[in-house]
Amino acid sequence: MSNIRIIKGTVDKLAHPPKGQKLFMDEALKGFGVLISANTKTYVAQRDIGGRTVRVTLGRHGVMTTAQARRDAEEALVLMRRGVNPNEQKRAAQGRSITLQEAADLYLQSNKPRAVKTISGFRDAMRLHLKDWLATPLAEITRKIIYDRHRRIGNVSGPYAANATMRAFRAAYNGAMRLHEELPPNPTISVDWFPEYRRDAAIPAEQLGAWHTDTQALSNPIRRDFYLFVLFTGLRRESAAEIRWEHVDLNKCTLLIPKPKGGTKRAFTLPLSDFLIEILLRRQVENEKLTPDSPWVFPSDKSKTGHIAEPKLAPAHKANLVVPFSVHGLRHTWITAANAAGLSPYDIKMLTNHMLPKGDVTAGYVGLHMEALRASQQRVTDYLRGLI
Repeated sequence: MSNIRIIKGTVDKLAHPPKGQKLFMDEALKGFGVLISANTKTYVAQRDIGGRTVRVTLGRHGVMTTAQARRDAEEALVLMRRGVNPNEQKRAAQGRSITLQEAADLYLQSNKPRAVKTISGFRDAMRLHLKDWLATPLAEITRKIIYDRHRRIGNVSGPYAANATMRAFRAAYNGAMRLHEELPPNPTISVDWFPEYRRDAAIPAEQLGAWHTDTQALSNPIRRDFYLFVLFTGLRRESAAEIRWEHVDLNKCTLLIPKPKGGTKRAFTLPLSDFLIEILLRRQVENEKLTPDSPWVFPSDKSKTGHIAEPKLAPAHKANLVVPFSVHGLRHTWITAANAAGLSPYDIKMLTNHMLPKGDVTAGYVGLHMEALRASQQRVTDYLRGLI
């Protein structure tokens, strides 16, 4: 233990020990210190209470200022001089902590835009796998409890459900921590995550012809065109299913996606190739006969929404497929085709509405040029049509 003057500049310069910890105490405020480990610098306050040394963690250097740490240390040391252990006081407060239900409500009421699928998955996790915890204070849900529940869900409902549930809990807990500083660290750090393997693989180029034959043999013309449209645009399933005629501009050959993944702030306009326009014109003519009053490009009279809601094939149809596929796998197929057609990574990202990399200086100068992107879209279309 060494004595130093604890100010920001001094703490910044303190070297991390390769292993173990090193404690530095302040020259001016007795009991105020900074604990240095291999990766962190943590402000602490410590004093003897009842013959034993009590140490209170105040916060990490860089997260809290040195001045704030000093003020918090003064308050903690006053309590300790009176014989009060701030750690026990904090644990008592945690017993009255926010419940999981309250944390879940905070998450759902957040101003952060979230996709409908994200919200639905979060609600399902709480309802199906964590219902018995909803009235439990978060501070009582320990790492061991989390670890055991994750394993149990994995054994009963599968690894993907288990991982998704823990991600939902983690999101709710992290949101609660912003308002409730008395909460301990997020207990999901104990989760031994199940490995997840990509289930939505791209269709190999040599199998696209057989895939096309499979899907064009379907009896429902709307579903046939839906699959083609997803393949030739690379759109996400929900974005394609929710296309309204008001968002299609056949004159400009563009399609507005107003609520993609990420919410309205990620809205974008997609340029359309000649083949995509053909599909839309076909749907316009046939929909007038089948569903004349529907605002949807891919309507469905079997769905509450009025549009295709479950694009998965029925088991009977799946059994007859030569080339099994998933709808999201068609998006992966488009990306694979775009790369094979020689599109730049920037064009691929803009056409799929992926975020441009923040650390890429060049990406910051890349702007949206609709006609240039249309030419890229057409290149992918020509490449895919050559395969089917």
